[in-house]
Amino acid sequence: MEGRTRILIVEDNEVFAALLKEVLGDKYDVAVGHTGLQGIALCLESRPDIVVTDIGMPDFDGIQMLKAFQKDPRLASIPVVVLTATHFTQRSRTEVSRFPQVRNVLSKTERVDFIAEEIERALDRAY
Repeated sequence: MEGRTRILIVEDNEVFAALLKEVLGDKYDVAVGHTGLQGIALCLESRPDIVVTDIGMPDFDGIQMLKAFQKDPRLASIPVVVLTATHFTQRSRTEVSRFPQVRNVLSKTERVDFIAEEIERALDRAY
C-alpha cells in the first residue's frame, strides 16, 4: 500500500501478532515476522517506519535483533517499540532502553488499544 506508514511486528506469539495487526491494519501497512532473523530480513527488504518487537523469542531474540540493528547502518535508524510478556525490572528496562533506536518499552499485559496508541506516539516522535 503505497504511501502508508509501514509497521513491522516481530512477535513469536502468532495470536498476539494477529491481534496487534488487526488493531493497526486499518491505518497502517503492517507486516509480521515471528523471529528476530525474520524481522531483520523484512527490515532489509522493505524498510519499515517502525518495528514493534517482542524480546523473548526462540532462536534469535529481540536483544540479538537490536544488537544487529546497531551494527547495520541500514537498520540503525529504524525506531523500535519493545513489547514483552515478562515482568521488567528497572535493570532490564534500562538495559533494553540503552539501545538508541528504542522509543518505548511496553508490557503485553497492557490493553491492545493502549499499545497501539503508544506505537502511534513513538511514530510521531520518530518523524
